[in-house]
Amino acid sequence: MIFKNINNKNIITLWSLYIFISATTSCNISKHVEENELLIKKVDIEIKKSDFPSKIDVEELKEVIKLKSNRKILNLFRFHLRLYNLSNTNRIKKKVLKRVEKTRIKNQKVESNNNQRLAKDSTYKKKPLLERKLTLGEKFQRAGEAPSVYSELMSDRSKIQLKNYLFNKGFFEANITDSVSLERKNQVNVYYKVSTGPLTTINQFELTSNDSIINQQVDKLKERIFIKSGNAFDSDVLKLQRNSLTSYLQNNGFYTFNKEFIYYKIDSANLDRKVDITMGIQNYKKVNEDNNLFELPHKQYYLNQVNVKINKSLISQEWGCRDTTTSKSLNILNCQPIIYQKRLLKNAITFKNGELYQKSDAIETYKRLISLGLFKSVHLSFDTINQNQLNAQIDLVPAKTQHFSISVDGTNNDGLFGVEGSMNYAHKNLFHGGERFLLSMKGALEMQLLLTDNDSSSNQNSFNTVEWGPEIHFYIPKYFLINKLGPLKKHTNAKTDITLSLNYQKRPDFTRWNQEFSYGWIIHEKKPITWHINPILISAIDIENSTAFQLQIDSINDQFLAASFQDHIVAGSVFSFEYNSQKTKMNKNEFYAKATVESAGGLLYQIHELIGKDKNDITNSYDLLGIRYAHYKKASVDLRYYQPVLYRSKMVYRLFGGVGIPQSNLREALPFEKSFFSGGANSMRAWRARSLGPGRFYDSITRYDKIGDIQLEANIEARFPLSEWVEGALFVDMGNVWLSKEDPVRIDGHFKWNSFLNDIAVGGGFGLRLNFDFFIVRADLAIPLRNPVLHGGNDAIDITDPWIFNGPFNLRKNYHPLQFNLGIGYPF
Repeated sequence: MIFKNINNKNIITLWSLYIFISATTSCNISKHVEENELLIKKVDIEIKKSDFPSKIDVEELKEVIKLKSNRKILNLFRFHLRLYNLSNTNRIKKKVLKRVEKTRIKNQKVESNNNQRLAKDSTYKKKPLLERKLTLGEKFQRAGEAPSVYSELMSDRSKIQLKNYLFNKGFFEANITDSVSLERKNQVNVYYKVSTGPLTTINQFELTSNDSIINQQVDKLKERIFIKSGNAFDSDVLKLQRNSLTSYLQNNGFYTFNKEFIYYKIDSANLDRKVDITMGIQNYKKVNEDNNLFELPHKQYYLNQVNVKINKSLISQEWGCRDTTTSKSLNILNCQPIIYQKRLLKNAITFKNGELYQKSDAIETYKRLISLGLFKSVHLSFDTINQNQLNAQIDLVPAKTQHFSISVDGTNNDGLFGVEGSMNYAHKNLFHGGERFLLSMKGALEMQLLLTDNDSSSNQNSFNTVEWGPEIHFYIPKYFLINKLGPLKKHTNAKTDITLSLNYQKRPDFTRWNQEFSYGWIIHEKKPITWHINPILISAIDIENSTAFQLQIDSINDQFLAASFQDHIVAGSVFSFEYNSQKTKMNKNEFYAKATVESAGGLLYQIHELIGKDKNDITNSYDLLGIRYAHYKKASVDLRYYQPVLYRSKMVYRLFGGVGIPQSNLREALPFEKSFFSGGANSMRAWRARSLGPGRFYDSITRYDKIGDIQLEANIEARFPLSEWVEGALFVDMGNVWLSKEDPVRIDGHFKWNSFLNDIAVGGGFGLRLNFDFFIVRADLAIPLRNPVLHGGNDAIDITDPWIFNGPFNLRKNYHPLQFNLGIGYPF
């Protein structure tokens, strides 16, 4: 009964999935295990309880050992081993022999043809020889995983690895034992028992140096020592400490210094489970003409010259280079016809002559030059010219400055097909200062369901929606128009973003023009932090409803809907803060956060109130250029946490919350384009886009988009590899949208603190992600598990329980339909 309302495409998908799962689960798990071999079913590590409590995590120890069982999806199902077992070794050998012979014969013909062509034309480019194609069985083996077989030698090595790991964590007296138990005919469980013994701590930590130059920095170096007496001995912490001091010295002029000059002496004599650690800094070592090794103090280097060369390649000569710019801080030699403003390069280069050498400045300069998008190659080098001076050499190879492209794509929105395309022109250096100009002309032809009832059947299967419009983006790599207020900061990678767009959409129900202008800045303050500040955001929406559509809006007397389909102007500002640890390598767990605050109409309203402007008699609101302007405040927060689990698997958790408050000048509703909605490929995947909510409101007749002023959503997704380029996912989505105040038309659609949990929708499903390196294709199949419109029932619904599991499905099948989503990239 559960599949009565599934279309043919979904039936084919489900049957294909059923056949594949049946094939992978029915085969013998030990198919490729020889008679004298044992398949490892499980590897378990137990830390013995003792008088010495340990903070060692078992999962850490499992990562150390080499002896492992086959991978499991979510620690339940050995999918990759079963996929490998679909292959037949004997058949593979026979097919390989046939294909090798076929490939050999074809390559003989290719070689013969190449030789004949070369005899006639010495410049002929030979065709490459063919490679043998893999058999289906070989593809299964490559995508799967060979059986993990027990080896006593590997088990002994694993014990040594565990002991070494624990030793480096301060457990010098750790003891490891292993045992094996036969689980089935040819499967075993391997157990390791770990007795950590007592933890060794640090008695005393001391920094020493015989280098007279570095000794001048010793007080500042000691401030950066985070290892203290009483800390647990940990070799990883010692490495971090060494890297920290190395980084400090490299950022304070010590160009030739590296971490190999720092050594440790560890003394445990006459100490009970404690060690004395001496961190020493060696002198610089050099070999003289007589091949004798002698020591010198390390040198602090200052920059003498900063030279920039722009050429067609890194190894090109300087012949014909006529454009030379020289100043106190920068020498530029341009050997290419492309012109770059000196200011552009000067702002990107964070060091200048006379300054102390800092490695961090060199890294930051490289990043800034690359981020300009103007150079396909950037190379930095430093040459010592005397006792304590360096010349910086920056070699740049220009990239193409102009690009034109045309793209055409098909669309499928819940079975409504369409085609969209765009023509795009880009210039990366419009005024020679790194200004990026992007011009796009987009167009689309789509099917859309009519919002009115008349003649809907005759129009739903036709291309009835036309959309087109140009969009211009202009990026300037600095603060534009506010230089006097705040010049580009040395450690801030900022650019100005100016956008102008026009969009025309014609549907049977309405025609809409949308004109938008925005001005703001994108500021990369630190590595994981980005600010998006748009102090000016202006858009004008001009909507002309069809007669039938306007009559329908008037007939239902819905002020919320009427406000969503009327002309309006939005004049406001948007500020957002984004934190993305995925761009760093600080830890395995990754965190993403974005907070956005938006306000519109407030300043205009206060001015009109102050000057006493007359309000529109019909709408009782102020107009701007004869059009009612929007007045609202809006805020949203998006939090995501990415947690690695098991092998190449990941748990992803997401929380999203947003609220928009319509205010005095347009108090009926938020503008349609600023409202919240739920459903679709990137939200509640068990519902179509804009088909959920608001709240428990149920509407079985109209097809208007379901939007709201408030949104709450939580998502949990488990991602796991199925092959090198295919990833599986299991997910649960929870959430809804609500109105901010009670609406007599949308009953139970507004947010109430004491009952909003009853309005939460829950959907779940599974999906595939196909990773093609440059993009990811995503397919998700989901079903509503809890439909909030069923909670408590109403006059139109006999069911009172919102959960799919309760009650006969033939009564509730229309409220729990399967939903298939296609998308590009991850949903979050």
